Amino acid sequence: MRRFFLLIVLFISACAPVVTETAVPTLPTNSLPAAPEPLPGLVFTSERDGNWEIYRMDADGSNVVRLTDTDISEGGADWSPDGRSVVFWSRRDGNADVYVMGADGRDPRNIAYDPAENGFEEFYMRWHPDGGSIAFFSNRFGNEGYDCAVHRIGFMAINGGVESMQALSGAVGNQETLDWSPDGQTLAFSSKSCGGTGVNLQIFLWNIPDDAVTQLTKDKYINAGPAFSHDGRFLAYHSFRDGNSEIILLDLASGEAVNLTNNPAKESHPTWSPDDSQIAFVTDRDGNDEIYVMDVDGTNLQNLTNHPARDFEPRWSPIP
Repeated sequence: MRRFFLLIVLFISACAPVVTETAVPTLPTNSLPAAPEPLPGLVFTSERDGNWEIYRMDADGSNVVRLTDTDISEGGADWSPDGRSVVFWSRRDGNADVYVMGADGRDPRNIAYDPAENGFEEFYMRWHPDGGSIAFFSNRFGNEGYDCAVHRIGFMAINGGVESMQALSGAVGNQETLDWSPDGQTLAFSSKSCGGTGVNLQIFLWNIPDDAVTQLTKDKYINAGPAFSHDGRFLAYHSFRDGNSEIILLDLASGEAVNLTNNPAKESHPTWSPDDSQIAFVTDRDGNDEIYVMDVDGTNLQNLTNHPARDFEPRWSPIP
């Protein structure tokens, strides 16, 4: 079992800094359910069959396949780095537990079972690029003295179960949306500070080599849903401004931010194509949540789902 230990100093707005140790465990993935071959396309969550279920479609919106089929809610899916497995949350055992299945829907398996009565839940899974661990946000860790922190970022070895779970340490606010950089050295996440400071939800970067968390966005808007481009140059995210949310493209080197959507509808949760030429995202510009795709400059928009039910939480496969 490989482990790397990091000394983290986390300072978020009005919260006092705390120095502590966070360990992110990793384990081999050879026992996970997996499709026979890597699969391209996008996974997403939809209400089209009456409750939240996970689907997969081709990059042009065709060949929609239902991957889960239960009478309860499940979602938040993300691809394994090899494109053969999908991690997601499901309440089929009572709580929102961590599940893995093949990218073709085969052999869904609860890899972090919690007794229903404890109420602990995990959401928004993101697979580390080395394949050995995942990040998520959870209500299990608590944050004494900070009542606003319902959710905190956590980590677990992909085969380590609940026993391997641990939180991103420090004095923190409420943490939720997140994404790994392509080299696995940085975790972007959204957080709102505690203490009644009025600071909006902002995006922070946990940089592993520097053992530090820094605030990336520092504006008056609500910023969340970070997504790194595969070349590591850009971060796309959604930002609530002027009465609606937009997809913003941030050049991490220059700091230049561009509004890609600039539309009165609500846009959120961007995800990159494998070659970084396109971004898929959620929008309600047609009256309900649909998954659209656009070129990286914001042109050539297409509705991929075009369904009367809500479709959301897209994640693009790393396989072209």
